[in-house]
Amino acid sequence: MAEKIKIKYIFKKTCFLFSLCAFVFCFLTNLSYSMTDKTHRRVVSLGPIITEMIYMLCAENQLIANTTYCVVPADAKFKEKIGTVIQMNIEKIISLKPDVVIASTLSREKQIEILKRQGINVIRYKNPKTFPEMCQMTIDLGSVLGKKDKALKIVKEAQKTVDKIKKKAEKLIPKKVFIQIGLKPLHTVTKDIFVNEYIRYGGGINIAENENSGIYSREKVLTANPDVIFVATMGSSKKAGEIEKKRWMKFSSINASATGQVYVLNPDIVCSPTLITFVKGLKEILSLIHPETVGMQ
Repeated sequence: MAEKIKIKYIFKKTCFLFSLCAFVFCFLTNLSYSMTDKTHRRVVSLGPIITEMIYMLCAENQLIANTTYCVVPADAKFKEKIGTVIQMNIEKIISLKPDVVIASTLSREKQIEILKRQGINVIRYKNPKTFPEMCQMTIDLGSVLGKKDKALKIVKEAQKTVDKIKKKAEKLIPKKVFIQIGLKPLHTVTKDIFVNEYIRYGGGINIAENENSGIYSREKVLTANPDVIFVATMGSSKKAGEIEKKRWMKFSSINASATGQVYVLNPDIVCSPTLITFVKGLKEILSLIHPETVGMQ
């Protein structure tokens, strides 16, 4: 009899402990989901690149506001505006009650600190300078938005495409390339930036790669005699790019001008470094440096 009572007691105690553990597990799980949901539900973007990445990750429904400079993709224009990249409307951001504000290095430190003092979670990212940095930022942002699987998929596909293009370009004779990204003074790109990766991965040699500064001169371009010239004047109209193209075409002694390989690029290719933009830009650069690759598998 005593043994039966003991067994019954142990059984009840085991059931109680099991129920308690189950309750704690469910509570913690729901708490985790709740916290994650709260963190990712209301997002404010303080930069065009950040906004583009949010859309790229299919998290636009979580984006409640962005800056007046956030106009890509088209739908981003219609999001609530909280000011510019460098001058945000603090009161408006606070009134929106965001779960997280995602800022860039251009955001003013004093304004960021005010948001933090108001208890608002602020995450700050540097604009990625290289393709690997774009990949890492995509993964990091994906984690913040609860879209890590999507981010990893995008990164994997981008890396696969870039590797394929690089292997294709490695079989070709590299061409000397000059890319102009500024008018006054004449400006180009050096190493350690994704625009230079466009050239290297696309089967070219950047004539300014080893320069200490991006400020260049037409005399240096004439001396280097590039086979291809790209004009992608950031912050200028397409008309300005076409005017620069005509200016380069007058230098008939340059191989690029003599063969008609002077091209005007969409400025977005050199100022919006998301993975989708990078892959798209790289494909275009390859086809322009090496037209013979068009249609190649």
